[in-house]
Amino acid sequence: MNVYEEGRGLYLNLTNRCPVSCRFCVKKEWDYVFKDEDLRIAGPEPTADELIAELEPRLKPPGRWHEAVFCGFGECVYRLDVMSSVGLHLKLHHPKLRLRLNTVGLGDMIWGRDIAPELARYLDEVSVSLNTAEPAQWLELHRPAEKFRKEGFAATRLFTERCVAAGIKTRVTAVDLPEVDLDALAAYAKKIGANFFVRPTL
Repeated sequence: MNVYEEGRGLYLNLTNRCPVSCRFCVKKEWDYVFKDEDLRIAGPEPTADELIAELEPRLKPPGRWHEAVFCGFGECVYRLDVMSSVGLHLKLHHPKLRLRLNTVGLGDMIWGRDIAPELARYLDEVSVSLNTAEPAQWLELHRPAEKFRKEGFAATRLFTERCVAAGIKTRVTAVDLPEVDLDALAAYAKKIGANFFVRPTL
């Protein structure tokens, strides 16, 4: 399933690849199924043309959907070229549709450059799953791949700050876990000019 629905949003599932294996992630427990939608990508990852072909029939008539969200059971930033192609298409042909990315915030490390200016061309909002203001706890909660262990926490914060600086509405999120200092993370979000949102555990 490449496109699925939730509330007034259309969600785009671009990949099952992810740079982290979060302690609270449910995709393996749920066997990649979300509300009866199988989000496992068994074959080749979808192309931009395939995603647009799936989206367009759902976008007629206009006004039914509030937003399109790049979010599946993987990190969409791995498919930056595809995400950008789809995002620019939607921005051109459906300008009233809000576009959001849900991410763990490691896109700059994945690509080795600041990707915020490219995202700002089409995204209205970026939601970054930081989950903690403490670097040691970030490692414990996110369990990143070895490549991201040393600099991952700092990279997620820098990515978040770059999104704010690029003019993208930015939201810092955290899962509601008792061991996390949510006030500290909320203070960080406020300091950099981002919003803050606490997500319930599933």
